[in-house]
Amino acid sequence: MKENRIASVVFLLVALVYLALAFLTIPKPTVLQILGPDVFPKMIGVVMLFLAGLYVLQSFRGVEQTDEARAAIIGAEEKLSEYVDVKTIGKMLALMLVYVWIFDPLGYPLATFLMFVTGILILDRRHWMRDTIIAVIASFGFYFVFSLVLRVQLPAGPLKWLGL
Repeated sequence: MKENRIASVVFLLVALVYLALAFLTIPKPTVLQILGPDVFPKMIGVVMLFLAGLYVLQSFRGVEQTDEARAAIIGAEEKLSEYVDVKTIGKMLALMLVYVWIFDPLGYPLATFLMFVTGILILDRRHWMRDTIIAVIASFGFYFVFSLVLRVQLPAGPLKWLGL
């Protein structure tokens, strides 16, 4: 499909520009650090470039035809042809605004957990127990990785009294 080829090239160009900006615009830290402020933008740029390159290869080799056949088998074409659920999109946008509003008072772990669980209720209620466990592991896991390993200060909210 012509649209996929155009999109893949656009994504590749965006990834190249992002990676170039990550290397050219982020200043080197004046204090010796193991991980400076430029590490994560560069890592994201490399991953973006790799994925965009894969997308370019797939779109120019004609892999999307097998994807369309696979989509027809699992019924994805029916889902794509349905109307856009504006109500669900509005609920998710409202959820994101509430997340921004409660982020500092409740802290990252609790606010993120509540956002995940509420998003599960809005989008899909079939596997709520599994998704709730994933929400706990992801929100608190990411908090601990950022605060303890990477030493990035995220708001702890009421969990401060636990020493987190």
